[in-house]
Amino acid sequence: MRCHLSLLAIAAAIMFVICPVVAQAEQNAAVLEKTADATSLSEIVRGAVGPFETYCDGYGNPGANGTGYVSVITLHVSKVPKTMILAGQKGEGLDGTVAFDKAESSEAYIGQINLIVASSFSGLNGVIWGYDIAKADELMRTPRAPLFTLQHGLAKTPVYSMEPLLDAGKRLFGTREEKRFPMLPGAHIVAAHKEIIVSGPTTAWCGMALGIAKDRSRDSNLFMELCGELKPRSHGERKYFSQVLHKLADSVLLVGENQGVGYKEIYVGIRHEFIPSGYVGAALATAPYVVLAKNAIPQAGPQILLDMTITDWENDRKTLFMK
Repeated sequence: MRCHLSLLAIAAAIMFVICPVVAQAEQNAAVLEKTADATSLSEIVRGAVGPFETYCDGYGNPGANGTGYVSVITLHVSKVPKTMILAGQKGEGLDGTVAFDKAESSEAYIGQINLIVASSFSGLNGVIWGYDIAKADELMRTPRAPLFTLQHGLAKTPVYSMEPLLDAGKRLFGTREEKRFPMLPGAHIVAAHKEIIVSGPTTAWCGMALGIAKDRSRDSNLFMELCGELKPRSHGERKYFSQVLHKLADSVLLVGENQGVGYKEIYVGIRHEFIPSGYVGAALATAPYVVLAKNAIPQAGPQILLDMTITDWENDRKTLFMK
């Protein structure tokens, strides 16, 4: 019996020593994981600078200083009158091309590029403009109210407006009238992208969802793009576009379920415009993967972008915006 008690005493003593050590080790591991994520983002940003002073360039093109890239979220809708119909043409013909190019020059300027469509992931060597770097001011405010919340099993995922991210993209590239650091004219630009070209009368629309992965050291963030048209009097417009946003968010969780990926939050956005009879419209959901213009980088270096808001960045770089 005495021997048995001694063994129990020894076991208790060992647990007394080991448990705090294990707890401390787990805490250290958590800190190291956060530090590793921050270090990784810093390394990505340092390697996402292109070779041109005033132009961003496409990811994968020669001349970048590393293997990182920046995803920039944009949505566009525009229309043009039908003026170039030819007998025997398929689809909307040249009018469709003109409408597409006009849409590229609306809102955030993404015109004059050779667009290469890719799958829709922002990977382990990518950061998101307005979210990771040059953060949208609205994302820095707490608490933030989601548009709605998705319930998937026991997990709840907040869904936020994408408007702050769209605004950040516009503030990077500029507009057709006031360019800042647009993509190099004629550059080959890989992008997550979907489009629709339609003849009026109808409403052309485009939407996008962005799912932020829970574990960004292992999984990619996800873009889901969708484009369509709403015929006059076919649905209530407000209800219809609310359904589009909900379906976009739902699709993120379904893709995550299929891939074994969890998303901690989702952002959704939409653009739409009525296309009257006699017009052709184009709607584009596009997230280019780029490297940044040299003049878009603060003097303190690319990594400082992780600590800046989009307004901080504008104030720092505005004297170097394209004239």
